[in-house]
Amino acid sequence: MDAIGKVFDAIQNFFLVWLIRPSKTWLDQHPTAKQWLEVFRLGLFQFGMGASLAPLVGTLNRVLIYETGIPAVVVAFLIAIHYFVSPVRVMIGFRSDQSRALGRWRTPYLLFGAILTYGGLAAAPFSLLILGGGQLPFIAGFIVCTIIFLAYGLGSNMVETIYLALVSDITPPKERGKVLAVLWVMLVMGTVVSAMVMGRLLEDYSETRLAQVMQGSAVVFLVMTVAALWGKEQLNPDGTVVAYTQETRIRMSLWESLKLLARQMELRNLFIILFIATTAFATHDVLLEPYGGQVLRMSVAATTQLTALWGLAMLLTISISGWLLWKGHSPLTLIKTGCFIGALGFLTVSVAGGPDHVNLFRGGVALIGMGRGMFIVASIALVMAMTTMGHAGLFIGLWGVMQGLAQGFGTIGGGFVRDIGLDMTGNVAVGYVTVFGSSLTFLVVSIVLIVALRLERHLDTENMRSPWAGLQDVPADQIAF
Repeated sequence: MDAIGKVFDAIQNFFLVWLIRPSKTWLDQHPTAKQWLEVFRLGLFQFGMGASLAPLVGTLNRVLIYETGIPAVVVAFLIAIHYFVSPVRVMIGFRSDQSRALGRWRTPYLLFGAILTYGGLAAAPFSLLILGGGQLPFIAGFIVCTIIFLAYGLGSNMVETIYLALVSDITPPKERGKVLAVLWVMLVMGTVVSAMVMGRLLEDYSETRLAQVMQGSAVVFLVMTVAALWGKEQLNPDGTVVAYTQETRIRMSLWESLKLLARQMELRNLFIILFIATTAFATHDVLLEPYGGQVLRMSVAATTQLTALWGLAMLLTISISGWLLWKGHSPLTLIKTGCFIGALGFLTVSVAGGPDHVNLFRGGVALIGMGRGMFIVASIALVMAMTTMGHAGLFIGLWGVMQGLAQGFGTIGGGFVRDIGLDMTGNVAVGYVTVFGSSLTFLVVSIVLIVALRLERHLDTENMRSPWAGLQDVPADQIAF
């Protein structure tokens, strides 16, 4: 035992003398490097969130619809629940801001949200057994699955909102925009990496293996959440929470924000257009992977990797759009371009109607991701440009709720139209193509409305120089997925 103790002491001394102390000394001498290491540590939460989303929206939906034979509208409803509970962001953000203004911690809200999210993610694979196993009547199984996905939806909305508010508390105001942009990119990167890894793990597919992989992603989310946020919220000697400013902006209630929005006609018109376009982009959320499986005969591993392709395409145009906005280009031009690219993507996947067109289909998926990335970044900048600076963050939060509801309606609508098309014609490809054609039409309508309403004349171009400002109010997980 003494020998074992000496070995452990030697290992401990090695890490302390040769790694920990020199690293700490070096970081103390290089504050910028230390700051960005802390940013990447914060980003582990977003990375973990993205990693947990990939199997949920990129694999489970395909298996439920294709392999298990569950109607697409039922699967779409389950996936869309977390969009429809998005108004909880405003309510929980309001309560959290009130607590923070009184010097109290945000961490309890964060902990509760993380536990709900983990529970929903870990239980989600059981929907395969509950809905497809026949052990429960379908209605009873559907209710149980609704509770599971509701827990995930409430938890993810809560934890993301409190996380972004906490980042704002502990980040210097001048650095906040850049930090939040990096964290947002890490969210998408988590999805890309997760999709690549899952694609490899699911090459030898079975329902048991899928359940293991999904529960593993839930554990990854929980571990990364703890690693990112442990010790981040600290107390002053007087018991108040350490932050860069003790004057916390308390958000308006949802009703107050709606009344303020109703008084600005141009902003109302903009929200309507963005709602239509967001709904169009959202229709593919639960359908691209099943389409790849049922129509193009792609494997589970191959359709899972579509999420990585889509995410990389989105990251590309997010970066390009941010740079173009920084150079002063009109966000409306980018929104129209994003809608056009997305429409071209939906057209491409529509004509890829057989196993010989897999690469064409992949190209269409990439175009949809590119269009959505450009549309998202330009929309954020445009909403902020058309509001007063005092209310920009509030409108971004309200816009996030609108985005969530549009995502929900688009997701469920896509599943419903697919099922109707299949029932009426008996041809599974017709159902999918009908949905993709509807998305294409909605995006074209959005472009026409932007031109017809001449929104360009209402823009405040002075506020176009910083497209990343106000990201603490952006529900990134709702928008990207």
